[in-house]
This record gives sequence, structure tokens and C-alpha cells, in this order.
Amino acid sequence: METAAKEQKLKFNFSGKQPTALVAGGAGFLGSHLCEALVAQKFNVIAVDSLSDEESKQNIAGLLSSPNFSFWEEDINKPGFTISPTIPLSHIFHLASVEERLASSEISLQTLLVNSLGTKNLLDLAVEKRAKFILVSSTEVFHGAISQTSVAAYFEQGADPAQLSFSEAKRFAETLTAEYFKKYNLATTIIRIKDPYGPRMNLAVDNILDKLISQALSRRRIEIVGDGLRTLNPTYVSDIIFGIVKAVLHQAKGEIFNLINPEKFTERAIAEHLRRIVGGVEIVYKKGEELELPFYPLILGPSEEKLGWSPKVPLTQGLSETITFYREKEEKGEKETSKLPAPKVAIPEPKIEKSGRRQTLLRWLIFLSSATLVFWLIVLPIFTLAAATYFGNKNLEQAADSLANDKAQLASDQAAKAEGSYKNGEAASQNISWLANLLRLKSPMRQTENYLFLAENLAAATKFSAETQTAIMEASGAGLSEGQAIENLKVARSKIDLAKRSLEIATSVRCEEETLPKPLRGDYQNLLDKERELTALVGSIDNALRTIF
Repeated sequence: METAAKEQKLKFNFSGKQPTALVAGGAGFLGSHLCEALVAQKFNVIAVDSLSDEESKQNIAGLLSSPNFSFWEEDINKPGFTISPTIPLSHIFHLASVEERLASSEISLQTLLVNSLGTKNLLDLAVEKRAKFILVSSTEVFHGAISQTSVAAYFEQGADPAQLSFSEAKRFAETLTAEYFKKYNLATTIIRIKDPYGPRMNLAVDNILDKLISQALSRRRIEIVGDGLRTLNPTYVSDIIFGIVKAVLHQAKGEIFNLINPEKFTERAIAEHLRRIVGGVEIVYKKGEELELPFYPLILGPSEEKLGWSPKVPLTQGLSETITFYREKEEKGEKETSKLPAPKVAIPEPKIEKSGRRQTLLRWLIFLSSATLVFWLIVLPIFTLAAATYFGNKNLEQAADSLANDKAQLASDQAAKAEGSYKNGEAASQNISWLANLLRLKSPMRQTENYLFLAENLAAATKFSAETQTAIMEASGAGLSEGQAIENLKVARSKIDLAKRSLEIATSVRCEEETLPKPLRGDYQNLLDKERELTALVGSIDNALRTIF
């Protein structure tokens, strides 16, 4: 009765000609983005959310005026959860789940309930409405451990119970979905994600990625526990939503798709990306050990072959978009606060200086101070950026020529200089990012940063390739013992692996030429040519090493 009473307050005046989707968890991070995408795809959308997070309704504020969107505040865990028989549903999306690893036993219990009772209620509704059911799950289903001796210590020692209860919850939700698929021939699709990030993400979640972004935004130092070599697969929210929509349009049922960025990044690498974007943030390493659960191979073939899906947003761009979102949100809050009436303060009338000499001296001091400030804040960073780009490109060109002419040591030195120049350019671009925002040149500046990051990694790959060649030549030198030759070949193996890693990062970065500053457009094509040549060279060296070692 209570559910029906709430329903009557809603306006479900959708067109029957369009598909109608119910999105459980529609006000959350991923759910709100999915609602926007479905409305754009001409779906009628009903977002269901219990609004356990007070700020989550802001996520759908822009949708509330859409005639194709309706919000329903309800708890899907409630017994008898259903919707009016007069409302047709073609799709039901289950994204209602408390974010993983919120440090609370209450949250942990709620996670188990929403993935058990909530999942069953939504599956029953899908059977009743003959709707397609899409469960958004997680690769956490592969993790979890039980105790054979104690309920109190149900999970293994050293593991986080909140994290592992999330794993158990998602595993049960998937199993229940599979049973409904087999018993009722229900059209089901399971989508697994890993390390999602982007605008509207919940920065209060106790995950590595969320903590790193939160610390960078607050301009505190970024603290990394241990050596920072734990790995993540950061997948940007728009890539995930694009994959979900493609899975909806896919006709097959009973399938599982992994929408995960195959590129792995260490915690340390993500922190470095954030430092470049935010600037002025120190990275510190704290003693301690963080449990990293076993890694399971991610099968991405079905997503690529059947959905034609692959992630498009590189990490630098995704983190930049996320940081920009939260900065603009913070600025908006400050502006709203500034609209409050200011207290009236009696301002004393200034004393008029009668001495013309003092006034002239004061004007000169103000002029010199302003000129110095302009020089340090604007002129010097712009000059540094231009010079760093010029010398970086020059040294990279020379390094490529030296490498082609078997001058490995010279190529290594030139590439190292190029890498340093590009890093200086990135630092300078961060120093004038405020000016780019002020002049509404944020997009050209972002593309310039992408250019420098691409070039930096190409320079690093060139340097490591040259060092590989040097190690191979030393291994083949006369008078070396077999042991010494093997050690040199091991060095060569490690250097070519570093070159491949730098190339992988470089190939993930792309610039939008139409928004790239004109002086860099020709240079950008040269970089892409060098990337192709270097990829071929690294591949041939790698194959040769595999043959002999």
C-alpha cells in the first residue's frame, strides 16, 4: 500500500512507443550517467533510488525537467517491491549497490541485502514485465575467502571484511541472475566493471583510486602505503556507460561482458598523473603492507567482438575531466556562498598624501611589483613551455637519427634530454592552467598537456631502446665470460620491457588536432610517425632477444 501511495505521486506519462527502462540506483555515480545516456537514446527512464547518500539527488538534477525522465524514491529491498501493472517496462538495470569498501558494518550488511533481496525483487519484476534484466556487477566476484573454524573471523586474516562482503554480495547477485535465466528463460546480461572513475564518483569510498583523487583535490600530500606497485585498471565512466548501452542493444541473452580498461597502472603511476594535473602535491610513501587480492585474467574478447567495445578515454584525460568537475563544483559552492549579504563595515576615509614624491615612488613600486608578478606568473611559464617543447622536439629528432645510425649511447643521452624538456614543459603548463581557464582556452591547454605527455613517453621509449642496444652490443663483446654475457642480456631484457611499457602509455594518449594549438599540429604528426617507427623497432629488438635469450 505504501509503495502504491508513493507511485501515485509520480507522473508516468511516457509515450508507449518508446522503450521504458527502470534504473535501480539511478541517482548514484554510474546510475545517473546511465540515465542521461538512456534519455539521449530516446528511452523513457524511471530512476529508483533510496537516496542513502544525501548528495546523490544532485546527480540527476539536470534530468528532472526532462519529459522522458521520472524519479522514484523507494527501497528495492522492501518485501513486495513492484510497480504499477499499467507501466510497461522493457529493461531493468540493477546498479543499486552501496559502494564497495565503505568502512562500516552497517554498510556491509546493506550491501549484502541490496544484492540479495533487492536483486530478487528486481528479477521478479523483470519476469512479470518480460523485461530484459541487466546486472552491473564487479570483478570483485573473483575474490573472497572463508574460515572453516569461526563465524566471527569469517574472512581470512589480513583481508578487509567490507571488501570481501562486497565480493560475496556480487557473487550471489550473479548466481541468482543465472538461476532466473535458466528457470524462467529471462533475458539477462551481466556486466562486470573494475576501478570505475569520473565525475560524480563517491570520493568517500575507501578504494585506492578514490583516495588518490580525493587527496590530490584537497592539495594535501598523496600518501601511498607500501611501495605503490599495486595495480589498477582505471576505466572512465563514459566508456563504461557506452558499453552498457551497447550491451542493451545487443540481442543475445545469458551473456557476461567485462567492460574494463585492459591497461594496468600502478598506484604510483596514477599518483604521478594526478600530480601533473593538479600541481603542487607531494607524494609520500608510508610504511605498511596493503593486501592485494589475487589477480584473475580479464576476458575482454566478448566485449570487443560482440559489442565492438573498447575504452577510448586515456587516463590523463579521464583524470583531468574528473578533477575539473570537482573544482568547478567547489567554485560553484563558493560563488553561492559569496551571494550572501556582506556585513556592513565602516570604512575609514583614506588620508590624502600631500607629498608628490611619495606618491610617485608608490606608483613605481606598484608598477614594478605588478611587472615582476606578471613576469613570474605568465611570461616565464609561457616562455619555458615554448622552449621546453622546442628543445624536446629537437633532441627527440636527434635521438631518433642517432638510434637509426647505431649510435646507441648518443641516442640515449639525447632522448634523456628530450624527456627532461617535456617534463619541464608539463610543469610550466600546470603553472599557467589558471590563465588558460581565465581566457577560456582550457581545451587547447589540455591537448597541449596530452602532446607533452605523449612526447615524454616516446622519449623514454627511445632512451630505453638505445640502452637495450648498448647492452646487447656489450653482451656480444670479445673477452666476456658466458656469465657476464648473460647478465648483459638480462639488462637488455629489462630495458626493452621498459621501452614497451613507455610505448604502451604513449599509444594510449591522443590529441584532438582541431583544438591543438596550430604550431604543434605538424609536430604532432611527426610524433605519431616516430611512434610507428619506434613500435616497429622495439618489436624487432624484442623478437631478437626472445630468440637468443
